[in-house]
Amino acid sequence: MLVEKVIPTNIVGIDLGIKDLVITSDGIKYCNEKVLTKYEKRLKRLQRKLSRQVKGSKNYLKTKEKIARIYSKIKNYRKHYLNEIANEIVDEHDIIVTESLLVKDMFKDKRKAFNKSLSDACVSTLRSLIEWKCKLKGKIYYKINTYYSSSQICSHCGYKNSKLKDLSIREYDCPNCGSHNDRDINASLNILFEGLKLHYNLVSLL
Repeated sequence: MLVEKVIPTNIVGIDLGIKDLVITSDGIKYCNEKVLTKYEKRLKRLQRKLSRQVKGSKNYLKTKEKIARIYSKIKNYRKHYLNEIANEIVDEHDIIVTESLLVKDMFKDKRKAFNKSLSDACVSTLRSLIEWKCKLKGKIYYKINTYYSSSQICSHCGYKNSKLKDLSIREYDCPNCGSHNDRDINASLNILFEGLKLHYNLVSLL
């Protein structure tokens, strides 16, 4: 079934993260529910219990089933939550812009806690869902280069602060124009501006 393309009136840039799963250029944040973290202690306890049990025994199979049920709960919760976010974003906007994420490269980070948080956030799944729902609902979707320094560039004046690499710094204070912004919202605004460039460059070719 062909979906008629909408006339774009509302565009949003999206920064996908870990502390907050989604940060939009409208200033809206969707928290990372960290559902895996919620069940982590229980899973570890059951996995230790399983390792002490005789493989194939009645108790072993019972414990294994409990672990499988928890993972199923996590999977279903994530699916529901991510779908809810993707639907809301796509329904409320005509053009959506995100970064193209290279999650494999992100997992090369040596910090175990970072990798666990990244896995729990499911940023790649959410990005794919947004893209798919845009196609389904006739919305326009753009991916900008994942290496674009959205968090280092000032969304007010365009100055690039190459020294700003520490992820623990959550505010963006521009040394050039003096503007102050939330770091993630600043990044999402830059993603929005890059998306606008892409869109109007394509429109001018028509």
